[in-house]
Amino acid sequence: MKNSKWVRLASMSLIVFSCALSPSAKAQTSYQLGAGVTNILDTYLSQEKFKGSGNTFLTLTEKRKTDSPWSTLIQNQVQLAIGKDRADNESLIEGTYNFLIGRYHGWQVAHDNVRLQVGALANLGLGFLYNTRNSNNPAQGRLSLQLMPSAIATWQFRLFSSPTMAKLGKARLRYELDLPLLGVAFSPNYGQSYYELFSEGNYDHNIVPTTFVAQPTFRQQLTLAHKIGRTLALSIGYLGDYQQLQVNNLKQHVLSHYLMVGIVKGL
Repeated sequence: MKNSKWVRLASMSLIVFSCALSPSAKAQTSYQLGAGVTNILDTYLSQEKFKGSGNTFLTLTEKRKTDSPWSTLIQNQVQLAIGKDRADNESLIEGTYNFLIGRYHGWQVAHDNVRLQVGALANLGLGFLYNTRNSNNPAQGRLSLQLMPSAIATWQFRLFSSPTMAKLGKARLRYELDLPLLGVAFSPNYGQSYYELFSEGNYDHNIVPTTFVAQPTFRQQLTLAHKIGRTLALSIGYLGDYQQLQVNNLKQHVLSHYLMVGIVKGL
């Protein structure tokens, strides 16, 4: 009963955020590709830490009415990474999809050149881990839903002083920080096989309520964008995505650092 209450509470948070969408709002959308390094650990599959490289694709859409301080932010992120152990004997493949939707209140400061936003995100994560050498329990599923406090700071400024480049408008420097609070996650228990869980139906605390202690997942983004047309901009930036979970006597983390490049529409 307690677990079902947590699942209903987590689902309600997504519904509330979804209802905040406004079809009449003005939207800005960015599409970004990233490449970088990753560090992976899953003690259900192996006690080893795996290091390697990964790629990610991120879309970000922000909707806001011109006469309202409130905005809605939607993010979709897909990533795929491959890591090797220290002896280079085995590989761990990781794939994740994250859907994030948030609601923010904003303030214009510094002569309207800086916008500060504070709000919260619902973060739904779905993914897998696969060990290429394990014959018993080679894969691990990942499913979680988190409520994350979030803050965004955006600074608009002139990047170039030449009259030709100045006609394109101001550049935009944006920083976003998403912190862990509470949520719910799926995890097998220590020593429990997926056969026991799904074929035998042996439930063993597999839907786990989490806090920032058990699931200290957080994200940060830094992006610099500059217009190349009336509504189109090029962007470059950094994405740090630190996904961590410690429940049922098991530890898991996927720590990623990405260099991001992309385009922004509606800037």
